[in-house]
Order: sequence, then structure tokens, then C-alpha cells
Amino acid sequence: MELVRDARRQVQDGVSVDHLARAIGVSSRALSKAVYGATWSRVDDPPPLSRPEPADPDQPSPTVLNEDDVRRLRREHAGGATVRYLATRSGLPYNTVHDAIRGVTWAHVDEERADGSAAEARRPGVLLTAAMVGEMRRAHADGASLRSLADKFQLKYATVRAAVQGATWRHLTDPPPVPASGRGGRHALTSAQEVDLVQMREKSGATYAQLGAAFGVSEATAWHVCERSRRPATD
Repeated sequence: MELVRDARRQVQDGVSVDHLARAIGVSSRALSKAVYGATWSRVDDPPPLSRPEPADPDQPSPTVLNEDDVRRLRREHAGGATVRYLATRSGLPYNTVHDAIRGVTWAHVDEERADGSAAEARRPGVLLTAAMVGEMRRAHADGASLRSLADKFQLKYATVRAAVQGATWRHLTDPPPVPASGRGGRHALTSAQEVDLVQMREKSGATYAQLGAAFGVSEATAWHVCERSRRPATD
């Protein structure tokens, strides 16, 4: 149910159904039905969405962009919105939006964060990279909240949660996904148990799967406990 709510909010913000479906690992058809109310119609917070209507052809279409418009279009496209969707919603010609996003026009405009610093370059349409997922998993294993990571990387909470916990990016195993707490996750062991787990790893060379089985936690939790033990203590 929460996934349906998150999906509707993201599509309402401009993310395409196809892109979002790939990100969370479900079929586009199933997600489209949930977003537009063919299924999950009882979920009304937010309610099912209406499909975007084309701009009124009798109304004059704005063809002039400014720098803020270009930055907004690029941010939304990087977040998953298609060029066609952005053009239709904005009432602009497809080529105008396409060229602005790709840098054919407005090449001098750089993306900026809210604090005025330059944003990290990311290929348009690419939501995450392996390096970003790895950094988020390590940070979350060390205590950073999913919400703070979503704010830091300017991503949707559901996108970060799926990548960190392994609903997406399953193929990335170094570092492995961080299980949700309360289900064998990173808070399942006491400090003494963590010491015992690390000592068992060092003395017997047990695999992370064997350590997880011995201590009743996941393989990923065992890996993160051992990784933390190798880092120098900070004051």
C-alpha cells in the first residue's frame, strides 16, 4: 500500500511510470494500473491520478525558456520524467525541451543545488550509479537515515530505500544490501555479539553466510559488522 502511495506521488511529480517500474522492479503494466486506479482504487491518499492531457491547441504555447526553467526540466528528467511528458505538461515543442535538457541549447546553464554549489554530474535519465548505491549502503549501515540520504542525493525516499535494501540493484553485492531493521537488520546484534561474530570470522574464516546463520542475522548484516570492525575508531 505504501509503495502505491509513493508511486502516485512520484508520477505526480513527473517521473514516468516506465522509469519508476524499472527502478522498483515491477512491471510497467501493473504499476500503471495502480497509479491510475485500475487496481488499488481504495487507496485515496493520494487518490488515483488522471493521465496528463495534451496542451490546449487553441492556447498560445510559450516557446521561451529561462535558466530556472531549464534547470527544473533537467532535474525532473534526471529524476525519471520523459522528454515527451515534460513537453506535453509545459505546452512546449518536443525539440525545444529535448535540446534544452541535452545541452544542445542552454549549454552555459549548470545545475546548482539549493546551497549554491554545483551538483554532481549525472547522465540525463540515469537515476543512480553503482558508486552512489555503494555510498548510500555504507552510510546507512553506519547509521544515516534513508530520509537524510534521499535529501543528500536529491532522490525520492522510495528510490533510496529500494536501492539500499536490495529491492533494486540486487546485482551489486559489494557492499551488499542493508536489511530493514527489525527483520534481521543492522540493529539485531548487541555489541558483545558483534565482537563474537568478528572473532569467529578471524579465527575460523567462516563465510558471511555461515556467520549469519550462527548469529541469526542476514549475510549482509554479518558483512557490515565485520566491515565496521576494520575501520579505525574515531573520537
